[in-house]
Amino acid sequence: MQKKYKNIIYASLGGILEFYDFVLFAFFLDIFTKVFFPQNDAFWMQINAYIAFGAAYLARPFGSIVMAHFADRYGRKNIFYISMLLMVLPSFALAFLPSYESIGIFATLILFTIRILQGLAVGTEVSGAWIYVSEFVKGRQIPLALGFISATLTIGLLLGNIATLGIRSYFTPEEVQSYAWRIPFIIGGFFGILALFLRNKLSETPEFIKVQNEKKILSFPLFEALKTHKMSMLVCFLMTMVLTSGVATLMILPKYFESLLVMSKTSALWVQNFAILAVIFGALFQGFLASKWGSYRICFIFSIAFIIFGVLFSFYDENFLFYFLLACFAQGIITFAPVFMTQIFKSELKFSGLSFAYNISYAILGFLTPFIVNAFYKEYLGIYLAIVGSCSLLCVFLLKRVFARSKIKELSIVF
Repeated sequence: MQKKYKNIIYASLGGILEFYDFVLFAFFLDIFTKVFFPQNDAFWMQINAYIAFGAAYLARPFGSIVMAHFADRYGRKNIFYISMLLMVLPSFALAFLPSYESIGIFATLILFTIRILQGLAVGTEVSGAWIYVSEFVKGRQIPLALGFISATLTIGLLLGNIATLGIRSYFTPEEVQSYAWRIPFIIGGFFGILALFLRNKLSETPEFIKVQNEKKILSFPLFEALKTHKMSMLVCFLMTMVLTSGVATLMILPKYFESLLVMSKTSALWVQNFAILAVIFGALFQGFLASKWGSYRICFIFSIAFIIFGVLFSFYDENFLFYFLLACFAQGIITFAPVFMTQIFKSELKFSGLSFAYNISYAILGFLTPFIVNAFYKEYLGIYLAIVGSCSLLCVFLLKRVFARSKIKELSIVF
């Protein structure tokens, strides 16, 4: 296998683990409230669990600022390895963490520490994978390669879903709460060790080596990015809204299928799995089309499709499942988030600028999205999805403006 393709596959492993852990933590949150927190007040148990879940989001921007700085200064490869290590060790620690009943408040404190460490790692992992891959492939290969990365992130959701479904189906509720919830985290830890071994084989990107050779290394790349790339930051914010919409359709909305569509929890999980597959195939298909006909055109077409099908499925009528899966397929426009973001920053500040803008946006939007969906899913979800699709369309127009002022003429091959 060509070195380029090996690097793309190895780069994708961290994103799979991140989203796998994300799903597990979300689905077992009700158990964590009973295992790791004092059992005195049900309301505060739930609040504490949500705070632990959100701690990783709050830590993301700090991780992105620190580790991205060193990635721009000293290279992508080593930071990429460190971020993976910071994901694997906490995952194992969580799998073997004693309960509150055993060690008291230390269980709660260690859980918060684990989530913060994971957040620091995630702040670099996903954006790092985008940058790493984009600096190994060129021209029209970029949309397809980053489409693959976007698809693998969603595979992490699917694997987490399947693991949760398997554990809850095979074990009794008492066994799940007692010990069985730990099994998928142990499996994730072993997967992480394999990923660490493979990550060790990564080589430095040609683009960073070129920056080094031309002595373009900046002392404070983030400051320079904030001064000179304001439009790029706005594009990152808008495309992050497109990315977080995936959390809305794939992770939050299926929780309401039981009441909205009168289906069992198991049926709702299977619909969720098919939705995840639709996004995976949509991301790969749109990446392939963009490699043939350009990202602007394909993103424009599928953004409109996402708006149309998103509004149609929000009526929850007899055609709901058909429109929902089509909307998820169109939601493959998540592919264009990394395609656009990686091409609108200079190489010498790309890691700092992109990671900061993406993670600040994700921390805000990732926090707000569940509240938005919970408030509007019954009657106004179509409006939210139309706004998401419009953000994608706006990015297409903004990027034409950014590209018009860019001196990097080969970007026309990508867009």
